[in-house]
Amino acid sequence: MADPGRQTVVDVASQEKGDQISSDDLQFHDFSGATLSDGGGGLPGDRTSRMSSDDEPLLDADSDQAELLGGQKKQSPFWTFEYYQDFFDVDTYQVLHRILGSMLPRPGKNFLLTHVRPNPDIYGPFWVCLTLVFTTAISGNLANYFSLASSGSEYHWVYDFHKVTLAAAAIFSYAWLIPTALWGFLWWRNSQLHFTFLEIICVYGYSLSIYVPISVLWAIPVPAVQWALGLVGMLLSGSVLVLTFWPAVRDDERKVTYLTLVLIFILHGLLAVGFMLYFFSVPLHGSPVTPQPHRTTIAPAVSTKHI
Repeated sequence: MADPGRQTVVDVASQEKGDQISSDDLQFHDFSGATLSDGGGGLPGDRTSRMSSDDEPLLDADSDQAELLGGQKKQSPFWTFEYYQDFFDVDTYQVLHRILGSMLPRPGKNFLLTHVRPNPDIYGPFWVCLTLVFTTAISGNLANYFSLASSGSEYHWVYDFHKVTLAAAAIFSYAWLIPTALWGFLWWRNSQLHFTFLEIICVYGYSLSIYVPISVLWAIPVPAVQWALGLVGMLLSGSVLVLTFWPAVRDDERKVTYLTLVLIFILHGLLAVGFMLYFFSVPLHGSPVTPQPHRTTIAPAVSTKHI
């Protein structure tokens, strides 16, 4: 059986028409050891060698494809739009996956390493914070209304628009100032994991996701229910933060490690406590409606004397 890797060329000597070809006129040449190339050693009309030589210039001409195949991507300057475009390069599935991951702590799983890297974003954290601002302000006013309506007395209830401003200031300050301080602390302590500032911002922004549904349920004017919901949210999302930053501080001194983790958990819990005390606390006294006194005006008597 012929070897498929061997190529044989049969040279047939030209004979006059009608002559019989003898076996002596047949010559067999073996080209199995020859190198297929465009030079003299290649077979005439060989398409494989030409295709391989033509492919390289096409790949070199396409710079984007070459960068992707090489695993390197050119970094855009920070003053260009392309630099900030990467911060919003996420789809709906990724955002939902990160929201669910920030609500449920999983021992042995780091939220930042498994859900955020290598593509941290600020699109999801921005909308989480903005949604929490409006749900907190609206639900806080509803809780105030329900508590006054169930008291059985007449009270004059007015929607408090200042709660929107206060909620926005508190939430966005927490989502930016605390991660900035934590990033500076990890840089000062020379953490081995080297969490970037954008990654910490992303983690803290998604950690507030659990307070969005809880803030809606906080509208129920029952203090026991409100505190139970706040405790559950604080434990779940606070545990995610502790498990996330534990590898970044575990190589530090033991006192520094535990103090850092405790502060992360307490500050996250104080945000929930502040929400309940200011936006959802049941007022002890309302503003009663003051009835306006009826005023009787006496018209002056008209004189009937005639001069």
